[in-house]
Amino acid sequence: MTVMNITGCRMFEDEIIDTLSSDKKIDDIIVVDNEECEGIVDKLGKAGFCCKVLPIDKVASVCRSASIGSYVITINILGLSLHADPRYLKDHVYKNVKRIANFSDGIFLFYGLCGNVLKKIERDLEDLPCPVSILKDNEGKIVDDCIGAVVGGRKSFLKIISSFNRKSTLMMTPMWINNWKEMFVHSGFIENEDDIDMARFVLDSMGYENVVKINTDSEHTKDYHRKINEFAELFQLNVLEVEGSTDIVNNSYFDFKDRVLKTHSITSVPLSNPHRSTQSTFTGSRGGMIPFMVRTG
Repeated sequence: MTVMNITGCRMFEDEIIDTLSSDKKIDDIIVVDNEECEGIVDKLGKAGFCCKVLPIDKVASVCRSASIGSYVITINILGLSLHADPRYLKDHVYKNVKRIANFSDGIFLFYGLCGNVLKKIERDLEDLPCPVSILKDNEGKIVDDCIGAVVGGRKSFLKIISSFNRKSTLMMTPMWINNWKEMFVHSGFIENEDDIDMARFVLDSMGYENVVKINTDSEHTKDYHRKINEFAELFQLNVLEVEGSTDIVNNSYFDFKDRVLKTHSITSVPLSNPHRSTQSTFTGSRGGMIPFMVRTG
């Protein structure tokens, strides 16, 4: 039995689903029941996955009793509010990883550097009972954030922003456009999500001119194009488009997964996908850093 954990920011919901859809060895998926899990559980169900949603203590006991030879994925989604305080984000991620390591064989982080607070996490936690890895680009460097993860890493990111003629630009993924109000609050731009006038004043005073739609081909967030256009109209921004890719995310995850599986010599591969279902078994109780803002001028 091998237990692989995914701990990630809610902004990575789509990338997590896309990655799991490419993983054919999964026997079971368990989501940690917390205030942030509802979105990932809903998307798992829509993608055809069956999952259990359990408090973290029960996740540990279920994992320890899993059948021999099985491959179990546990998912722990952490909130966007952590981005309001880099030090708290670091402490919270470290705390969660340390707890989950007690019943895991590997922990993969759907996070980037996030203002450099997670740049040493692998080294800092190398004495845990299981290995820990974080999203890296093809050169083995930790991605900057959720934007860097879907545009090809740091070099690609710098190349893209250099094409904006040094104009201040907002970069958006589907999850960002769905959560921009919440992130504006966490960034300190506005005090409440309904204060659009203040948001408009802040963006205008800081000289933002463009919003960039990153085409990630995600099927998990509806009306992406419409929402980008509405956002641009609301703040009088130009809409630009760049092509995104999940290659870095997939490569980073599967490289780590292969390392974990080799350690545990997992050889059984299900002939069908028993973790797939037409419905999710959701039983849970709940049905400062702005990585998408690029200042180049």
